[in-house]
Amino acid sequence: MRRLTLKFLPIIIMYFFIIPTLLAQTGPGQYTEEAPLGSWNIFGPDTAAGLGSGFCRLARASSAEVIYFNPALLTKLPPLTLSLSSSFNQTQLFSYWLVNTGVISTRGNLTARTWQLDHLGLSWRAGSWTIGLGMALTENYGRPGLEYRYVYNQVVYNQMQIRQVGHLSGYAIGLAGKLNQRLSLGASLIYERGYLERSLDEFWTQEEIQLLDYRYQKVKGFRAVAGLSYEISGRLSLGLSLSPPYIRKVKGESSLTYLTPLTEIETRSQASDRVKRPLVLGLGGKLVINQHLDAYLDVLYFGWKRYRFSYFGEDQFRNFRDTVRIGAGLEYRTRFRFLGRTWASPYYLGLAVDPQPDLEVRSTYYFLTFGSGLKNELLSLSFSTALGLESGSGHALKRHKLSISLDFHPDLKKNSGKIK
Repeated sequence: MRRLTLKFLPIIIMYFFIIPTLLAQTGPGQYTEEAPLGSWNIFGPDTAAGLGSGFCRLARASSAEVIYFNPALLTKLPPLTLSLSSSFNQTQLFSYWLVNTGVISTRGNLTARTWQLDHLGLSWRAGSWTIGLGMALTENYGRPGLEYRYVYNQVVYNQMQIRQVGHLSGYAIGLAGKLNQRLSLGASLIYERGYLERSLDEFWTQEEIQLLDYRYQKVKGFRAVAGLSYEISGRLSLGLSLSPPYIRKVKGESSLTYLTPLTEIETRSQASDRVKRPLVLGLGGKLVINQHLDAYLDVLYFGWKRYRFSYFGEDQFRNFRDTVRIGAGLEYRTRFRFLGRTWASPYYLGLAVDPQPDLEVRSTYYFLTFGSGLKNELLSLSFSTALGLESGSGHALKRHKLSISLDFHPDLKKNSGKIK
């Protein structure tokens, strides 16, 4: 068996030393090691009302989710608000990790499907001050799992399995105050916590040789958000948001293992890495066209050019550019009486342009969004859909998202039954 071990020694050397170098030279495009699933330009959770109207959120107070991107809007919510939102996501990928980067090839795009609880929030007003609390799943690092087999004459000679899962959650607390009838200010502190787990299992059945590559990372960090809401007139209002650059700390551990019936070689390592996240600056507007129709516009700037990422002690080069995400939307409302209450049925329609930061592959998503809902003075139920088509990578990737949101306003039961 010693000869068998020596025979495959070049394979061991290639796997542990040469292959990682080659992989570092291949370009997965948008989906690098730490890339969120769907888009890099994430700024808090997407609930149904904002999603359906072109991702516009900076000047509209629809639920307690405002704590993540413009906490000043907390003052515009009802005195007590409970918010819950979940979504179904379907995202196409072509190249990531070992897939279509020179090691494993596919005939077309692969699809990742997830159903998740996006947001759970609470806001409570006391006088001119409003406090908000929230929990949200802000980023998903999952990838479509893949299994490869090499079969010849009905005999399996080689098989490989790859897997990547992970997510990032944000736990937020915010405070907002109304300085006068037109101006509100707010600030939030968000504690981010998550993980990323990758594994590769390769097996040569005839020689009974197995190679295992396992990597696990814990992610932590604090993000601050400041917001402003200003009513220029009864028909026009603006929202401003600022999230300064900050650092995420990453604790990682990895294990590389080579196994034969008589041999086991394992290499372990640990690392403490840092991720420098970019400045995010946003400006949003709301225009009341008439009592039934509102228009929204959001512009978000992400300073990705100054983004920095290290992986197990090594700085990784990211050739990124700054990006500007633009969204525009409409909300049309109808009203009717039912069971002694006044109800409103909003309809959402929007467009959004979402360019990705990678300079080597200038990829951009174009979205059409729409949705509807039903609400009264006690609760609001909304559902929306975003249909995205990517351009620039050459693979016409698609991204679809369906969001369902429920907001409960128990204090409004004391009011006259009117709704906005």
